[in-house]
Amino acid sequence: MTSELRPETSSMSEEAAVLCVHQSLRRCLDAIEQHQEEWSGAILECGPLVRSLSNLAEQLQSCQKVTFSKTPLSGFTDLQDRLRYKLQAAVDLTLEKLHDEMCKLQRVRDSVSHQVGLVLHVYEVNGEKLGLEASLERTSHSPSIADMLEWLQDTEKYYRNQYLQRKLLLEVRHNQLSDIKNLVHSWESLNDKFTAKQHLVEGIVKVTFLLTSV
Repeated sequence: MTSELRPETSSMSEEAAVLCVHQSLRRCLDAIEQHQEEWSGAILECGPLVRSLSNLAEQLQSCQKVTFSKTPLSGFTDLQDRLRYKLQAAVDLTLEKLHDEMCKLQRVRDSVSHQVGLVLHVYEVNGEKLGLEASLERTSHSPSIADMLEWLQDTEKYYRNQYLQRKLLLEVRHNQLSDIKNLVHSWESLNDKFTAKQHLVEGIVKVTFLLTSV
């Protein structure tokens, strides 16, 4: 009699495992969707700051090249130093604001990595109960668990790589004026590069919606 119940028990165990993984996936996808709003907001804030920083660096570089003693402003003996000090302070302040926005990006990156790690852990714990067939099974209204896990790992890589490249780009010192002047072009190149991969994050709304019906 016990052997007759085993198939049903096994089926129930598999269904429970699938439900557990789907719940974990849904929590992760909901979190990423919320984080994307914070991420987009920070990137949006960075744009004007990077352009302002580049303009300030150009002004500071011009200020350093001009010999004020040979201009009509020669009577103002401390004008060049005062102007240089003012521009340098503005550069430092802008770099500080950019650092604050990068901290927001770092928090999103860390949270997404943590959430994806939790899903992978839940999947590993339930792996034996799920089996390969259940992991690969797709329906007309839902992708397979394997599909979603792969998508999550790609999304985590998207945030991780983008954060790292932007962070490295902004690791400039206030006296590296030539590098700072070129930040706008490099920053916009990164925007173009990662916009091409934006579909990874945009797909989260669709996948989350599909999971609600599972």
